[in-house]
Amino acid sequence: MDAKKENKNAYKQMKFRIGIFQIVNRKTNRKYLSTSTDLERAYNGDKFQLNNGLHRNNDLQSDWNNLGSNEFEFSIVDELNVEDTATKTKINADLKEFIDMYKSELLKTGELLYE
Repeated sequence: MDAKKENKNAYKQMKFRIGIFQIVNRKTNRKYLSTSTDLERAYNGDKFQLNNGLHRNNDLQSDWNNLGSNEFEFSIVDELNVEDTATKTKINADLKEFIDMYKSELLKTGELLYE
């Protein structure tokens, strides 16, 4: 087997941390919540989008532009335990249910969220 195929197979076997992450506006304590199937790399994608004015959440993008990146903090909120046999569709469905539940609880306590 060639090296390219071996690397591809090794990548497929890797396990990534899956769950919810947040970006918190330190000035207002407003939170942006999202999910990722690779929490180690989650912030890099959002940070790239924010730095380039491309983020899908307009309110977060506006605050980022006005306040600067130093006023925001990234953290992992919770991880989802996934069975080895779970399909991508099942994982995505579980993540949606997981974040909806989490957002609902935060809103009940009066937390400010970027929607």
